[in-house]
Amino acid sequence: MEKLDEEIFFKTLTEVIRHPKVRQMKKYRQHGNSTTFDHSLNVAVISFRIAKMFGIKISEEELARGAMLHDFFLYDIQNDNVSAFEHGFGHANKAVKNADKYFNLTGKEKDIIYSHMWPLNITHVPRCKESIIVSIADKCSALDERLNLSGKHKQKYVLLKKSA
Repeated sequence: MEKLDEEIFFKTLTEVIRHPKVRQMKKYRQHGNSTTFDHSLNVAVISFRIAKMFGIKISEEELARGAMLHDFFLYDIQNDNVSAFEHGFGHANKAVKNADKYFNLTGKEKDIIYSHMWPLNITHVPRCKESIIVSIADKCSALDERLNLSGKHKQKYVLLKKSA
């Protein structure tokens, strides 16, 4: 099994969540009572846990950045007159553009963000294992948030949220 570097992952994640534009994600509600920031942070942590659980060698930095920025669309789904169809099929494109503007993304990071809605966006096929992992983690997190399966998320990243 491949040993993943948790320190690198959380250091990179902390750098991303300290960015002022990323902090704006706290203003936008997403699934149930979750904000886009909370959802993205949860997806990042779940993604790392999936890779660790299955011993999948990944780029810790690119996984952290891509997962945290996968929903970096910066609008309020409920209040900005965005239809469910438009959001479902278009927000990944918007998130890639926004994230690249502020973070100079790698190709892998762009793919993570662009393809996270696969298979809904059937043409946005994941091209790397990090993208597949984030896509799975996104569905798990969204389901958890919609159904409030775990109540208040009390995971290791609580300290990160306080520092952001």
